Amino acid sequence: MKTRTLLITATTLLAFAGHANAADGGTGYFGLSFGQAKVKDFCDSALDSCDDTAFTGRIHGGVQLNGYTDIEFGYRYMDDVDASVSALGITAAAEANGHFADATLQLGIPGTGPFQVFAKAGAMYWLIDYNVSATNGLARVSDSDKEDGVALRTGLGARYDINQDISLRADWDYLVDVGNDDIGETDIQVFSFGPEVRF
Repeated sequence: MKTRTLLITATTLLAFAGHANAADGGTGYFGLSFGQAKVKDFCDSALDSCDDTAFTGRIHGGVQLNGYTDIEFGYRYMDDVDASVSALGITAAAEANGHFADATLQLGIPGTGPFQVFAKAGAMYWLIDYNVSATNGLARVSDSDKEDGVALRTGLGARYDINQDISLRADWDYLVDVGNDDIGETDIQVFSFGPEVRF
């Protein structure tokens, strides 16, 4: 299911970028990136075990309007973070993963040679899948649900042109106030790296 979602999203982004490129005369691009996400404050409580880092992958596409401005759309999947605690013979555990669809404006320093640095800011729709459970060794109860909302994102990035069509890109993304009153709000930092193709 995750692979199907990624492929559908990739096709949609490619079609959008191609349409925008034809309409505005800009350069379209498409890319993949993989890295690590860290959920802030997730492990601050007294827990027996906790993992606040997770694998993450993102598909993105956009239009380079000129030498220093891009409009970009993306989809990110973040794998599970989890925590557990035991007391009075009962063990409680929780895990969550996330889906993020974003729209971002990127402003870069005009390129000098093949290297460019840029800052970014935008908005995103987030969807968090979570599961909580409790067991006493004899019986187990569990519940799962979803929460969603809209939040802001910002960050920095760097792009290195291998040739006219292919670049390597590194990103630091800061996702602000993901969550709500039911599951709590947190910030998420993401470091990622991957290829980018222009057309």
